[in-house]
Amino acid sequence: MTLFLKTLLEPLRPFLSLKNLQEISVLKEKELALEIEGKGYEFVHADVLDIQYWTQVCYTLANMNGLTWDPETHPILSTRLPDLETQRVHRFEAMMGSFVENGISISIRIKRETSHILEDFGLQGEVKDYVVSRVKEGSSIIISGGTSSGKTTLLNLLLQHIPRHKRILTIEDTRELDLPHRNWKAYTVPRHEMGASVSYQSIIDHFMRSRPDMIITGELSISNSAPILRLLNTGHKGFMCTVHANSPVLALEEAFTQNLRLGGHPGIEVVPFLKKTIDFVIQVDHQGGDNRRITALWAPQTDTYTQILPENLEKDLEEDLEEDSEERSSARLEANSEAILEEIKEVSRLG
Repeated sequence: MTLFLKTLLEPLRPFLSLKNLQEISVLKEKELALEIEGKGYEFVHADVLDIQYWTQVCYTLANMNGLTWDPETHPILSTRLPDLETQRVHRFEAMMGSFVENGISISIRIKRETSHILEDFGLQGEVKDYVVSRVKEGSSIIISGGTSSGKTTLLNLLLQHIPRHKRILTIEDTRELDLPHRNWKAYTVPRHEMGASVSYQSIIDHFMRSRPDMIITGELSISNSAPILRLLNTGHKGFMCTVHANSPVLALEEAFTQNLRLGGHPGIEVVPFLKKTIDFVIQVDHQGGDNRRITALWAPQTDTYTQILPENLEKDLEEDLEEDSEERSSARLEANSEAILEEIKEVSRLG
């Protein structure tokens, strides 16, 4: 299978090898949209990458990962694409068949070898020390943000600060987490499998008998929102996950509720419970190019909201305040000078 996959991916090799490639999107057969860091999207034509080619890729990846896929009966595939040349594993999301225009929609999120540090996200000084200390203490943390905002990258950076002696269990639908801990076991649950032999519920039940110190669940989804609520009341500290949301407050007050409703659990009032069990929420935003920054921290238990401004913006604000102060001082001096001149003129007329 390994040799077959390597041969199958040869038509993609020139594109997968591009420098600073972030994502490959397929909007129709024989055409790729390549997202290049700092350049945006570039569109290229490739005759070999037709519907038949992508159908074969999907069947192969599904079989390799024990998943069910068919363009008409089971058209969605969420899995991993191993790049045997670079030894990297990319995230692969596909939908094919009559349910999508042109019969195809594929996104390959490229796993890049980057050397990001927390400072790249704007974390520094006392705020960085605070966040790192809370990770070490085993706080329950949610990282919130939009698509491609750097949520998983930031989560992986924070995971490096968990004490090495901790026993950690992770559960995801597509493997993206990376920990340096020796006592770490990773679990994967199929995202779109109907009637699968394992589920988030069954694995989390298994977790409770495996004596973990910390449990990390990757991205919050419709299928895992209800089981995650159970996780938050098991006596385990150090839960962490990512979630798609526009703000830290909406991450708790809306994202869970919406996922539970879509998952068939309407009417469950979870916000008060979440505010008691989540220590803080980190908001991260994509600000163009490869620039992703933490913009806010929210501690729901104390309702403490901290907005984090970019260093250059803080400097600009300080300079604006100084300029405003100087302008106000100048205006006051000018006003005082005019008043004094009027007094002198008045005295002269009286004399």
